Amino acid sequence: MKLVLTVTREVISPNELRAAYPEVSFPPDSDMNNEMLQDYGAAVLEEDPRPELQPLEGLDYGDIREEDGRWFRAWAVIPADPAQVAEAVRSTFEQAIQGHLNAAAVAAGYDDIGTVVSYAEEPAVPKFQNDGIAFRKWRSLVWAYAYEQLDAVKSGEREQPTVGEFLLELPVVELPA
Repeated sequence: MKLVLTVTREVISPNELRAAYPEVSFPPDSDMNNEMLQDYGAAVLEEDPRPELQPLEGLDYGDIREEDGRWFRAWAVIPADPAQVAEAVRSTFEQAIQGHLNAAAVAAGYDDIGTVVSYAEEPAVPKFQNDGIAFRKWRSLVWAYAYEQLDAVKSGEREQPTVGEFLLELPVVELPA
């Protein structure tokens, strides 16, 4: 429970009120009410409902106001730092793209994109080498396209797509026959 000093709007605890008035025997916190607190310039402080936050937004205490004899504390939403949002979006897209690359490699029978690409310089088994070369080329095309589009979004040349929409735009791997 929190209390508010009604003149200064300072937030205090019930114990701080007790310390300020040691000669008064206050009831337990749960029994304190505005009627008995008014003689001490205090009131029970209620909080507004917490607002829903967007990713990376913060929350802080806002203004204190009185309405019909009741005291309320608002919430102040702290906007997300644009640089943090941009980094989070970039990270989300990068993870999705990496997952897309790995999933294609797994579908072709390899552990991940790194494994299949490691065969590109190994001529002992031509099929593995050819797959490695194809996946390495594809990986480069995918990342080049992704960063080109990221720059286009940053510059305002295009709207930011959803992750799902963006994955559908990526080049398709072309494996040798």
